[in-house]
Amino acid sequence: MVSTVIDGKTAIINIEKNIISENVDILEEKLNYIKDAGILNFVFDFHNIDYMCSSALGLIASTLRISGEKGGKVYFCSLSSKLTSLFEATRFLTIVNTAKDVDEALSNIK
Repeated sequence: MVSTVIDGKTAIINIEKNIISENVDILEEKLNYIKDAGILNFVFDFHNIDYMCSSALGLIASTLRISGEKGGKVYFCSLSSKLTSLFEATRFLTIVNTAKDVDEALSNIK
């Protein structure tokens, strides 16, 4: 459901299906592991999803805060129109960077 790749101080988080309350704990475990590893930059790849629950939004908000405090960057990429609307409504897109895909996000971080 959630796969991660760590490249130096950057984590790529590939979310492979919609995050609902029944599976949000998997995302939480992955994000906690990454944060504990001292990662500064986060790239969230949303190419396979259209929806996420409020608990998932809270986890991502926490990641944004921690990354920002450490001087890191966060990118959202491969956003569907439904997810873009959700992130606009929650004002995430006013505080996070967006990219067309993972490669563009990684090139912007370096």
